[in-house]
This record gives sequence, structure tokens and C-alpha cells, in this order.
Amino acid sequence: MFRIDPAFTEAAAAVSGREGTVLLVADGPDRPDLLLIDRMAGLYAIDLDPNGTSPDDRQPWVSINRKRAELRESLTGLGPPAVGAAVVLGAAAGRLLDPDQPHAKRIVLSRQDLTDPAWPDHLPRRPIPDAEFTAIVDRLAPSVVFSKSGRTGATDPGAADRAAARFQLDTSQAVTALAPIFDVAVTTGPPGSGKTLLLAARARELRRVHPDWEIAVLVYNRALVPYVTRLVNDPSVLVTTVGKFAHRLGFRMDLNGGDGASKDLTKARARGIPQAFDALLVDELQDFDPAWLQFALDTVRPGRGGALLVGDQAQGLYRDVDLPSALTGREVVRHTLARPYRSTKQVLRAASVLTGQHVAGIDGAPDGQPVDLIWADSKNAQLDCVVWEIAALLADGQRQPGEIAVLLTQWRGLTKLRAALTSADIPFQVFDRNDPSGFDSNTSTVKVITVHSGKGYEFPIVFLVGLETLPAGIDEPTRQRERVGFVGATRAADQLLITYTKSTAHVDRLAALSPDVRRWTWPDDYKINNRKEVK
Repeated sequence: MFRIDPAFTEAAAAVSGREGTVLLVADGPDRPDLLLIDRMAGLYAIDLDPNGTSPDDRQPWVSINRKRAELRESLTGLGPPAVGAAVVLGAAAGRLLDPDQPHAKRIVLSRQDLTDPAWPDHLPRRPIPDAEFTAIVDRLAPSVVFSKSGRTGATDPGAADRAAARFQLDTSQAVTALAPIFDVAVTTGPPGSGKTLLLAARARELRRVHPDWEIAVLVYNRALVPYVTRLVNDPSVLVTTVGKFAHRLGFRMDLNGGDGASKDLTKARARGIPQAFDALLVDELQDFDPAWLQFALDTVRPGRGGALLVGDQAQGLYRDVDLPSALTGREVVRHTLARPYRSTKQVLRAASVLTGQHVAGIDGAPDGQPVDLIWADSKNAQLDCVVWEIAALLADGQRQPGEIAVLLTQWRGLTKLRAALTSADIPFQVFDRNDPSGFDSNTSTVKVITVHSGKGYEFPIVFLVGLETLPAGIDEPTRQRERVGFVGATRAADQLLITYTKSTAHVDRLAALSPDVRRWTWPDDYKINNRKEVK
């Protein structure tokens, strides 16, 4: 039987009858020892450290943070109520709760503090509106269930079966890839529907049938050039970016797009753009400026292989392409790929709630493991968690290093990540913005890359780090920045693990997506005794 500490019985008696205060005493060791729900103070999870005397002892804070995370999960759907944390130092003498320091980093109380009926008034205040107060009491008063077995790392028994279907074109993809194009064909589809694959297949088939043709493939992201080059697997096919493409023909093209690119296009047309290519293929269409597209289309010889443009507006990170203006005067046919093959249903559902974007064909996607949403108390702790998870995958022989990628929303923290991976003897490669051609996704190393540089790539397992840096809003510039989460998540084929420290709108959306998303707390929910601990 779970024994309730007498101090908590006294605390409950002290605030009994206090207006706007509910104090729940735990009836099991896996719950916060006390739950304070107070209209003025807010919601607090409180644990007792029976022998504690110092607020600097880390262990009780690790324990209470895990319970806080699960408490938030219990409150899913009630908005984002802040959950405070406090520790009762059971062996401390006198009073510890200082009403004159309401913003202390760590809130500690003594047993004596709990005998004061006014002790909730001395806590930092996070007032709860009346309606929310009632809803929280109704949710928590009957029972607060905290049940989660220790996490031993990511597993995915169905990965091999899904992988077999990803690199073979289905009928719809094959028809689109091989169909004759008189002028321009535009193909759209959800993430992982095979757009880049069919583009590469078309380039290879055109070269097979017409070995003397000049064929160009344009990609927005220079980090993607080596990957697409390998897919095409023909050194005679030019795979390059817009700037290098224009330079190759003796022209300049403003890579910022907009008016500068339009002026460069006007100058190029005045000089005369040569029709130097028999077929053109454009990947990541959604990120191309209209002037870039018009310049590229002007280089295609009529009556040959035409131009195939593939993309997905939902993945646009840089601009919203004005496709109608770019294709004015062109004869355009359109194709839509309906089924996403790469990512699992669970990954796509998580990606869709991040930005509220609908993913077409999600029900036809393969089934897989839930997305893991992992809270850690700092950015460094997030990176420690990621390295531990990677080490667990490699130690169990489930995955090879080359099947894993760490996608960062920003480069901050890279030095710490490098050191942690090195300390754990994990082989890795960091994308070098100054040498994109040196980035090889085929090497047997864990890939470390920003989401922007990782556009167009895919990896069986993706760790998305830094979710809390994403903005939330309805204006278009903010929406574009917010899509970083969508693009990063959809790089994952089989498993997606997302780490965070601060609760945001994006985290709340993911947390409400059970059973497609599972929530964890690092390191409390982990069984790490049988593994090399990350330093």
C-alpha cells in the first residue's frame, strides 16, 4: 500500500475550505505527491524529497519534470495550462518559501511551510480563468493516470517491408515519367509521392532512347545535386542549380528572385537565350522564382523532350511561385500523384498538424510506428537524448549509421552535437554549406544537416531538433518559416523523433495526436543503465 506522508495530510487540512484552491494528494508513487490547483497561483506539481536539504540536488527535479510532462498530457484539450514545479525538502528546518522572491528558478518548501494555510499565496502566480479552473479540477480530481514503461529506444519491425516498395515506380508514376511532353508538364503530389524519382526515371529513359540529346535537371537546393545525380546515374545528364545553369550559358540570374531576376531575364532575352537543351526537368518547383523558370524554359528546343516540372506547394520554404505568370503562353499538361510512398501515415499526420496543411492521399500511405515527441529540459539535453537514441539503434543492429539523419531547425548547438557524437563513437557527417558537393547521403555515417539543406532528401529515421524555434502565425512570411517543421518531418520514411524544451502551439498540436504520437521525457522515461551514458 502506498503511504501518504503526514506532511501532505497536514497540507491538505491547512487549505481545506480555502476558496479557489484544490489540493490533491497522490495515491501512488508514479504521480506527483501533491497537485495544487489554485485560481491565483495556478497549477503546480509538487514532490517530496524526504531527506532533502538543498535545492541544488538535481534528482528530485528530474523526477518532478517527468511527472509534469505527463500531467500536461493528462490535460490535453484544455488549452496550454502552465504547470509549475516545486519540491518539498523533507529534512530542511524552518520556512523556505520566500514571498519576497516570487521568481526563484527553483521553488522549494519545507514541511513547516505546508502548515501555513496561505502558502499557495507565496508561489509565483499563474492565474487560471474560472472556466479553465473548473475544467482542470473536473479532469484531475477523479484520477490522474501516469502509466508509461521505460523507453529502451526506437524500434520498427515493419521497416524492411516498406523499403522494398519505395524505389519502384507504380503505374501512375511510370506513365507520368514516360509520357511524351509537347511543351511543359507540371506534376504535383504530396511528400514522398515519388516526384524526384519519376524525374530521374524520365531523364534516364530519354537518354536511353535519345543518347545524343542534351538533358538538364535543375534543383533549387545545391545540397540535392549529388543525390539527384546518383538517381539519374548518367554523367551526360547535367544536374545543377539555377545560378550555375545560367552561368554555363553565359548569363547572370539574380538568386534572390523578384525584380532583380526579372531584370536579368529581360537582359538575357534581349541578348538571345540559346535553345541549348533537348529536355528540361525541374525539381522542387515550389521554390523557383518565375523568372528563373522562364529563363530555363527558353533554353529548351521545341519538338523534343519538353520540360517536366515537379513540386509541392506545401513544401515551399522560400517563396510562393507564381506559376500562371511563369507559364504564360505555354502549352501545359498537368498530372497529380495521389499516393505518398515514402513516409508512414503516422509521420504524415504529424507533419500535417504542424502547419495545418492537408496531405493528400494520407490514407494510402504505409502504416508504421508512432512519432516520438520527446521533452528535455534544455537544448543540450535534447542533443544528449538524440545521441543516446542513435547509439541504441546502432548497438541493437536495427539500423546502420547511413539510415539516420539529425535535422536541425538552426545550426545552433552543432558544436555540442559534434562532441556528443564523437564521444559516443558514432560516425557522422555534417553538411558543409561551403562544400555541398562533399555531402554524400550514401556514406555509412549519420547525417547532420539543417532542414533547409535537407530538402529533397529522405532518410529512414529522422531526428528533428529545435521544434520550439518555429514561428506560428497566419501571414505568409511566417507560414513559410513554419513550413520548416513540415519539410523536416516529411524527410522521415519510417520513424520520426522530435525533441523540444518549450511548449509551443506546434508541440500542443502534436501532443493531441495520440495514438499517432507518443510523448516521452528525457531521461526519466529511459532505461539507460544497460547503455553507455551520454556525457
